[in-house]
Amino acid sequence: MRKQSTDIVIMVETAVLVGAALALSMIRLIRLPQGGSIGLDMLPIFLLAFRRGGKVGLVGGLLYGLLKLITDPFFVHPVQVLLDYPIPFAVLGIAGFFKKDILTGVTVGTISRYMVHVISGVVFFADYAPEGTPVLLYSLLYNGSYLLPEAVLVGAILYLLRVRRDIFEPGQ
Repeated sequence: MRKQSTDIVIMVETAVLVGAALALSMIRLIRLPQGGSIGLDMLPIFLLAFRRGGKVGLVGGLLYGLLKLITDPFFVHPVQVLLDYPIPFAVLGIAGFFKKDILTGVTVGTISRYMVHVISGVVFFADYAPEGTPVLLYSLLYNGSYLLPEAVLVGAILYLLRVRRDIFEPGQ
């Protein structure tokens, strides 16, 4: 197939999977009081990354993060916006550099997102830490309380889907 046709297929696939992530973000299994939730919105971004590689995964995650900013914004500071929306969702795309090992990809992508959210928590949301609790510890625990279960859930689904190799390997 010609490169132009392949590029169009990749763009359409990215749009569909980013849209699916946005739709799934509206279905929250658990929503935490200061932001963050357990859901399935990381699933389509990881799937895009595994199908099309890390570069496309990074772009898809970035687009999803920008859509999250538009649809469900929380603004404290311009740097906080970057650390809570486009950057953490973009780094999920790192999973695409681990195409041969789904669980490693999900782990690395989630840990990367986790680190960005922890930095945001320490810098911009220190006031939420209970008195006497170190801010770093609070941010680590708070962000881990929703990202760890979500990563386990999404990782398990992707692991079960791995038997359908065609889901992870693009036809084009």
